[in-house]
Amino acid sequence: MNRPTALAVVLLAALSASAAELRVELAPDTTEIVFELKATMHTVHGAARLERGAFVFDTATGAASGEAVVAAASASTENDKRDKKMHGEVLRSAEHPRIVLRAERLEGELATAGSSEVTLVGTIELLGKTHPIRIPMTVVVERGAATVDAVFSVPYVEWGLDDPSTFVLRVAKEVPVTVRAEGVSVETVSPSQIPVGGGDPQ
Repeated sequence: MNRPTALAVVLLAALSASAAELRVELAPDTTEIVFELKATMHTVHGAARLERGAFVFDTATGAASGEAVVAAASASTENDKRDKKMHGEVLRSAEHPRIVLRAERLEGELATAGSSEVTLVGTIELLGKTHPIRIPMTVVVERGAATVDAVFSVPYVEWGLDDPSTFVLRVAKEVPVTVRAEGVSVETVSPSQIPVGGGDPQ
């Protein structure tokens, strides 16, 4: 083997060794999604249910694919009158039953063990329209499982959703969302298993 060929082999081996593709799958039963909406004199608290979530991350390049799907109709503030207005006028969940987060890339280094501070960059599909989103996350990986904590805001009025404010009741124009996912499955996959694009890797 000549020297240039040998050097190329060494470089390719080094790149392969340093690259890691991680498949991450969320468990709906152990994923908590809560939100709050500040209003005149009080703050409304609510929760929603994850239908499914699976992503693939290339730790060498930051490339990401996959999606998390939230059941829009599951959003609840435990007030029937308020929830009827939320689903009928704001979320319009009968027409748009799912809220979808799609991953494009991951900023920061996602460690295969221990704690990482990363930012998921992607889009959220809400009421049939797609909006860019950046979600800071703390990820703790231990023995093939992870805990993920994320806090971000959804500027729902800026995104075209109806403002539920009235003459008397004024509400905030952004909704802070907190996600905590426990028992998240984490496994290493080969590059051939990574799908092209931002769809569900399953």
